[in-house]
Amino acid sequence: MLTAFQSLLPVFALIALGAGLRRLSLLSDEQWRGVEDLVYYVCFPALIVYTLAIADFSGIPVIAMAAAMAAAILTMAVALFALRKPMDALLDIDGPAFTSVFQGSTRWNTYVALAVIGSLYGAAGLSLAAIGVAVMIPLVNTLCVIVLLTCAGHAQPDGRQIARGLYTNPLIVACLVGLAVNLSGIPLYAPLVEATDILGRATLGLGLLTVGAGLRLAQGARLEPAVIVSSTARLIGMPALMFVYCWMLGVTGLALTVAMLCASVPTAVASFVLARKLGGDAPLMARIITVQVLAAMATMPVILATLPTN
Repeated sequence: MLTAFQSLLPVFALIALGAGLRRLSLLSDEQWRGVEDLVYYVCFPALIVYTLAIADFSGIPVIAMAAAMAAAILTMAVALFALRKPMDALLDIDGPAFTSVFQGSTRWNTYVALAVIGSLYGAAGLSLAAIGVAVMIPLVNTLCVIVLLTCAGHAQPDGRQIARGLYTNPLIVACLVGLAVNLSGIPLYAPLVEATDILGRATLGLGLLTVGAGLRLAQGARLEPAVIVSSTARLIGMPALMFVYCWMLGVTGLALTVAMLCASVPTAVASFVLARKLGGDAPLMARIITVQVLAAMATMPVILATLPTN
């Protein structure tokens, strides 16, 4: 257990640094928001393109991993929709608040996942994590955009509005571009690859700092029911679903470890950006992110300690 915690410590140290820098007011709230937008619209998409473009998918269980990851997300999404009416009444939440619970339960923090997997398992781990990037990011972003457009108080959107919300999402576009480059077999221009690599490495550091800067510790201490339900679904329910589907599909060894790490990380900071952009309950989303990041410091070492390493 101690070894697992120490393996995760550098990631959580950067998150803590971001929280400390925010409290020191070295950057104003508006400047931090600018950093968040820079990471979301520029740096993170560049990291996704680079990760997918150079990933070596040969010799790894692409289909089985992809199916397990997609099945876990879709099962969680279906369960949330099936339970929406009783959950709304029990938790006393409205449509915008439901979208935050949904995002908090289904989305994953790619910054944390890639930082941990790259540190522990190197290129082999990152190639496996690229499957998660290719499958989970487009799927969860598609689901979350649709949920926000239909449940956050908008007039019933038509197909064109939903399509616009999808093709203007920078993370979905980046996944499509990265996969297209990888599958095309076209030789990559070395200086461009190096520039993207440099930007990608900066993304993980900046992303983890923005995770910390986005923590709302005073608000997060108030464990309202919606926060507890979303955090439990994300940090316990999602790893449990992932393990079941990996077991059913024969995903083992390092592939299982990577899939479980992708499932065990807290929700994405981009959830707050999307909630703010599309009319979700952004303050509730911030509280969910805060609680999940803090709780993941306890849950992730436990999960990591029980997983195979090869």
